[in-house]
Amino acid sequence: MEPEESAPPAETPEAQECAPVEENAPAPSGFPFSFSSVASFAATGWGRLLLWQAVLAIALGGSVMLVLGQYWAPVLDAAVAQLPEQAGLSEGQLNWPADQTGVLAENGYLRIIIDPTSQQQHGQLADLQLEFRRNTWVLSSVLGYLDFPYAVEEFRINRETHIPWWGSRRPFLLLGASVAVGVGYSLLTLLFGLLGMWPAKTVAFFADREGGLSKLWRLTTAAWLPAGALLTMGCLCYALQFLPLMGLLILILLHLIVGWVFLFFAPFFLPTAVHTAENPFDHEDAPEEDPEAEESDEPSQGRPDNPFA
Repeated sequence: MEPEESAPPAETPEAQECAPVEENAPAPSGFPFSFSSVASFAATGWGRLLLWQAVLAIALGGSVMLVLGQYWAPVLDAAVAQLPEQAGLSEGQLNWPADQTGVLAENGYLRIIIDPTSQQQHGQLADLQLEFRRNTWVLSSVLGYLDFPYAVEEFRINRETHIPWWGSRRPFLLLGASVAVGVGYSLLTLLFGLLGMWPAKTVAFFADREGGLSKLWRLTTAAWLPAGALLTMGCLCYALQFLPLMGLLILILLHLIVGWVFLFFAPFFLPTAVHTAENPFDHEDAPEEDPEAEESDEPSQGRPDNPFA
């Protein structure tokens, strides 16, 4: 007779309480364009988030580079080519030959004007307009204009020196401006994520979701990835002349709204907070009660049932 196999022992309540709880964390997805995919950054490390930020910075910087190289650079080249033999700033005032004033170069994106007398009305014919006057220079666009004083008192323009200077540094200046925009936006999203940690923590608390400062910082920073993708598409459409400057400005405001919407709703897709059922007031060293003493109907000695008897 073969011995009968013994049945596996039943799990005790203590073993069931110690069993690991499966977290319902969202799985990392490829494109962070949904609330659940943004919430998945809380469960992964900083490497995945920084990689996506680098991709976004390259895309945004590339779209800015397209605008600078295709539309701004030709205007700057034409303006530098028309520099006079001797000009510049003297005691904070612009000195320029009278026969070479007016519009140096322009297109629909950028316009450069020299007007020391400030007597001409040039209007607003480009998205961005630079006008150099006697004591100030003016930056104007569809939103209005700003008047700035010259930052230096003395600056000499020599045609033989500055034309080769611009030609040798032109690609590095354009590339540096594009990289600065991409890196600056990445740092700005980290700052926005840091500021959004407290609203996200409040939402996670009332929604009974898991928190943690590092997790929430990754989530709130990742909330700006969809908004950054929208901004990149807007810059690209502006570079391809599919979107006017006013449309790009509206899209910039819209991308701020999209970022805060993702920051508010993404915490709802975090894993549910697990609360232990253990009573904190139960201690192992507490004396155990005698069940026989509880079942006994006899009153304790020296203490009658009726205190008024």
